[in-house]
Formats: sequence, C-alpha cells, structure tokens
Amino acid sequence: MKCLFINLSIRPDAQRRLLPVGLAYVMTAVKKAGFEFDLLDMDIDQLSSSDLHDFLADNDYDVYAFGCIVTGYKYVKEVAAEIKRINPQATVIAGNSVATSIPEILLQNTDVDIAVLGEGDVTMVKLLQAIERNDDYRQVAGIAFLDNEKVCFAPERRVEPSLDPFGYPDWDIFELDKYRKYGHVNSNAFFSKAVQAFPLNTGRGCPHRCTFCYHVFRGKQYRRYSETSIVGEIQRLHDQYDASYIMFWDELTFPNIQAVQALVEQISGLDFKFGWDAPCRAGLFKEKDIGLIKDLKALGCENIAFSLENGSPEILKAMNKKITVEQFVEQAESLWKGGVPPRTSVIFGYPQETPESIQATIDICERCNIFPSVGFLLPLPGTPIYQWARENGHIPDEVAYLENLGDRQDFHINLTQMSTEDLTGTVTDKLSELAKKQGLELDSVFKTVQYQKPKKGLKAA
Repeated sequence: MKCLFINLSIRPDAQRRLLPVGLAYVMTAVKKAGFEFDLLDMDIDQLSSSDLHDFLADNDYDVYAFGCIVTGYKYVKEVAAEIKRINPQATVIAGNSVATSIPEILLQNTDVDIAVLGEGDVTMVKLLQAIERNDDYRQVAGIAFLDNEKVCFAPERRVEPSLDPFGYPDWDIFELDKYRKYGHVNSNAFFSKAVQAFPLNTGRGCPHRCTFCYHVFRGKQYRRYSETSIVGEIQRLHDQYDASYIMFWDELTFPNIQAVQALVEQISGLDFKFGWDAPCRAGLFKEKDIGLIKDLKALGCENIAFSLENGSPEILKAMNKKITVEQFVEQAESLWKGGVPPRTSVIFGYPQETPESIQATIDICERCNIFPSVGFLLPLPGTPIYQWARENGHIPDEVAYLENLGDRQDFHINLTQMSTEDLTGTVTDKLSELAKKQGLELDSVFKTVQYQKPKKGLKAA
C-alpha cells in the first residue's frame, strides 16, 4: 500500500512557514506503527495547483491523507478533486477541524472519502491497517464516511487519558533545512540575533468553552503531558535539532499557577539557556506573583500571551470568557512589573458590538501598553456563535460560506447593528490612533471579503 501525506498550503502568500504540528503527530504515529509513506509539503515548497497536478500525474498512491483547519475548506475541496481526477480509485482521508466540525458537509460536497474525527493519532493507524488488510474500515472507531450517499459515523473513539505515551513529533519527517529559513524569532533573553524556534505542545484541548472558539478537542477532557515529559522534549529539541527557542503551541499552556511553578522548577534544572513564550488565560497572574514572573524572565520567557478579546463586559459574557477587564489589567500590569511583556488578541464584530465597545477595547490595550493581534469575528462551525448566525439567517448557505472563509484578519460577515463600512472603518481608525500613540506602524491591512450583507433590524444576541 502506497500512502501520501500532503501538507496543504492555506496561506500561499504567508511570509512565515511553520511546522504543521497536528499533521506531524499523526505521521509520527503512522511511522511508529511501521508504515512507509511519502510527504508532499505544499506549504514549505510553495507549490501551486499546477505543481500539485504535475506531481499527482507522475506519482500514484493508494491512500492520500491530509489535515486542515475548517477555514481551509476550499483548499481541501480543490486538492481532493484533483486527486480523484487523476486517481479515481484512491482513498482520500481528511482530518483536523475541517473533518471534525463539518463531517456531513465535507463528505457530501467534496471528494473526501473518510473524515477522521477528533484525535487522529490512533485512528489513522487503525484506519491504514484496515485498508492495507482489505478489512472493513467502516468499523474503525473515530471516523465518518459515505455509504450509498448517506453520511455514516463509526463509534466515537475516546481520547487517550495520558499524553506521555504519544511522545512528540518526529521532525526528521520534514525537510528541516527549508523550515530553518523561516523558523527564526528575534529573541531578547540571551541572544543578540534571531534564533531557531520549534513548537512544543504541553497539552491537548482547553477546559473553557468560549462561544467563538473551535478546536478538535472541544468538549473533551483537557489533558497535559507530565512536567518530566515536557522538559525532556525541551532537552531533545535542543540536543537533536539545535533549538534555541521554544514556542509552547497549545490552546492553554498554564491551566493554573501550580503548572507555572512546576515548569519553573523543571526548566531550572537544565544546563542550557533558551528563549520561550507561552499562552495562558487572563486572571492567572496577579500582583502577588511578580516574584514568580521574574523567575520566568530569568529562565528565558520572552512574553506571555492571553486574550482580552473585547473590552465590553456584555460582549465578554456573550463570549463566555469568564474573565473580567480588571483581571486582564492586573495580569498585564503584573507581567510588565516582572519584566515579561504581555501580548493579547482582540475580536471585533459580536452582535453587541458598537463604536463605544470598540473604543473600550482600544482604551484597555492603551492602558496596558499593548498593541493587540486583531481579528474580526469569524463564526466557525461547531460553535454557539455559528449556530446563532445560522438561526438568525446570516448563513443561509453553509457551503458558500465555507468556500469564502479565510483568516480572521479579513472581514467576512457582519452580525452587528453597524454597517460594514462603519464597523471596519472604526476598527481601522482606532487601531491607527493606538499605533500612533505607541510609536508603531500598522503592518496589517484589513480586507473586506464579506459573505453577505447584514440584515436590517437584527436584534443583539
């Protein structure tokens, strides 16, 4: 059985190329199980549709597999169609949120044969074993498939309770020399020049349920690697791959202050220095933790990222953020005092958004001396805000909506009472004012790629 994994390129014009963590985990599991496969890395090689056609025409496989986030639906559809045009007998498998959040739409509207749902490491191995033995793969837990044009679901696969047995990705699968050209960050902790960065997952999932957020572990138990395993991976990345910077690549690296203290203790025992950053939630660090924050700084922490999302208490409640503006401010101020710069992201465009709430969000960022990563609300399938948008007539055609999705920095749909021009214009103007006050130049251009015009008289959620 010949198998090809494809790393799709959903941001062809991106200036930075990152190692695909989710795909790496799945391929590592498949490799450990004894399967041989090839990898077509469309992203790092910046391959076009024409390049894909030429490769597929010259190389024949039995199984083609790839993962993608749901915003890349149109690329999944395009790649699957090209595979079937050239090799109609092949089996096409898709995973990640494009499979988990919209299995019916995916299977009924694309040439994908099998959707791997949720955690894919074990499922993909079992699936390939069944296909290789000509067994009935429909009995493999954790997948969806078409049977006489009807979408059928195999039994759900329970998530593995312990992450340590999974280990970490085998980065030798990739052409690392190509990624090294992109995988540098400017570190201030111990280095005077850009350093080599690698991603590291400390856990899977998130214990919180924000109404706009979707990931393949949504609704599943949040699990973490042991601290011993985490520090062992840091050691491996340093020794084997010359990593001098670690990007903790989680939904949530620090669920509580005890996890921070445990990591500090483990990192303190290493005999080398490295820079790193990590995400957490607002409210984790308080003024009493400034001493601990200074320890993080001494151990190479470059920044801590946590999301404000919006400055309106009403919108924070609608998001189910379960944080307050005051908690955000205290954490930002504590991090600054401890010497670790805070980073944040914000979302504009919830149904309750107004010029006043936009200004409140900007004011908080200014107060905390942070220029945020900014996005417009992008309702994703499987989230409460997506369901709300569907029920209120904003997404009458789901397939058309999915085919027009992109990054959150681009404006796609208006759920507010404001006109699109007022919403995008106000956000852009306020960000420009904030950037000017902070001595920065805006490096983002907000594009309007609106799916449909907002309905008049829409009531706020």
